[in-house]
Amino acid sequence: MAKIRGVRVIGVTSTDEKAKFVREADADEVIVSSRADIAKEARRITGDRGVNVVYDGVGKDTFEANLDSLAPAGYLVIYGQSSGYVPPFDIMRLQEKGSLFLTRANALPWIGEFPRYLEQFVDWIQRGRLSVRIAGTYPLAEAAKAHEAFERRQISGRLLLLP
Repeated sequence: MAKIRGVRVIGVTSTDEKAKFVREADADEVIVSSRADIAKEARRITGDRGVNVVYDGVGKDTFEANLDSLAPAGYLVIYGQSSGYVPPFDIMRLQEKGSLFLTRANALPWIGEFPRYLEQFVDWIQRGRLSVRIAGTYPLAEAAKAHEAFERRQISGRLLLLP
């Protein structure tokens, strides 16, 4: 979605196998965190400036690197915690690192906007501007196995639970 809006995208993933998916999703650059320092690579790619925003679904394991990747006045938007919750930290670090902004995504304040967002999402898919990768399907009775696959970070894309 960021690419549709003209943004330069740096994707971060944990393995070379998942990096193929990130490239297919049209990322301009891909950092594989198992063999590279996320913050150093982000700064190298941006000419040492840092990135304007990081959207993080991982949480605890990537928090420090994400803060270190941000440009002055950059935003860190945490929307998930697949590696666990970010532990408490001294809020003054945001100032020390360049007046950074940190937020935890919460859908409730935006619930009234969902119909418009959904219409735009469907339009992008229908016009071929956006695709959703379905990594696999599970019978609903095996939902626990699907959750387990996500928790082990074995999934690149979405899983469908079928009744």
